[in-house]
Amino acid sequence: MKRLIAGGLVIAAAALALTPAASAAPTPAADQPLAGLVIALDPGHQLGNSNPANFDELAKTHFNGYETKICNTSGTATNDGFPEATFTWNVAQQVKAQLEALGADVRMTRHSNSWKKWGPCVNERGAFGAKVGADLMLSLHADGADSSGYGFYVMVPSVIKGWTDDISSKSIRLGKRFVAGMAAAGAPRSTYVSGQMMITPTISTLNFSDVPVILLEAGNMRNATEARRMRDPAGQRQYADWIVAGIRAALRR
Repeated sequence: MKRLIAGGLVIAAAALALTPAASAAPTPAADQPLAGLVIALDPGHQLGNSNPANFDELAKTHFNGYETKICNTSGTATNDGFPEATFTWNVAQQVKAQLEALGADVRMTRHSNSWKKWGPCVNERGAFGAKVGADLMLSLHADGADSSGYGFYVMVPSVIKGWTDDISSKSIRLGKRFVAGMAAAGAPRSTYVSGQMMITPTISTLNFSDVPVILLEAGNMRNATEARRMRDPAGQRQYADWIVAGIRAALRR
């Protein structure tokens, strides 16, 4: 089995006699709306996934509940070579800082963007959210679609018995809120994915998760307008702002 089910906790009837004030959960302060939440951030890929020295490791395969896939890939890039791994790393640093300022405990699946390093493999990335006790895991990517298309969309897990049947419905629900929140903050919606959401059984990072999970394609690196924004530090800050708005909408904080 992929996961273990924790046993329930029996609460004595006497405990139910607590006054509302004594039993109510603490309310986060207005300036710390994410206090008490753990958010796992997964900056997609790693710069060294393009390094031939790491190809043997990256070629190792894992069954994801639906099909067998390799450990990881190099990701895409803009037409002039700006890598997805660097874009996701830069934006994730800013998202992390903003979420922590709002009170969240943020954990990262990788801690560098290095030509010498590879992975982690997608099975490790997917399992990371449960490992750190995350309330939500967000895997951050950018697409490499036809240059005529632009805008963001998300992917969430469909139901695979014994793998994602415990998180699919909540991931879909949070994913819809995330899309609405990003769009309301000004992020351009995808012109080539209907409803800006794909419910899919094929993505290993999603399938290996045991907490609600969203994979974001923040934009299309092959679209000239979006590529300029993704390379630009000011544009990366804008993506971070949009993503934080999406996370807050997903968590209703």
